Amino acid sequence: MEHHKDDLYKKSIIHRIKIIQGHLKKIEEMIDEDSYCVDIVHQSRAVQSALKQLDLIIIKDHLNTCVVDQIKNGEEKKTNEELLKLFAYK
Repeated sequence: MEHHKDDLYKKSIIHRIKIIQGHLKKIEEMIDEDSYCVDIVHQSRAVQSALKQLDLIIIKDHLNTCVVDQIKNGEEKKTNEELLKLFAYK
């Protein structure tokens, strides 16, 4: 289901993605510079954490918009299957 997002939401998401890209670029530079492995792992974990936060923001918005709309439209089964798949329970 397509759901149009407002510009503020999109800008926030894109801003977070650019920060993540910056962290990834830093990891690449650290590897090229033979930086200390533990420092690289710390940077990698920062990226993973940022991606998890990005996922949470997107999922929260999805639950508050698309899922609500699907339930209102009688698409509970589709919604349940989608959410189970999303959270890897199926």
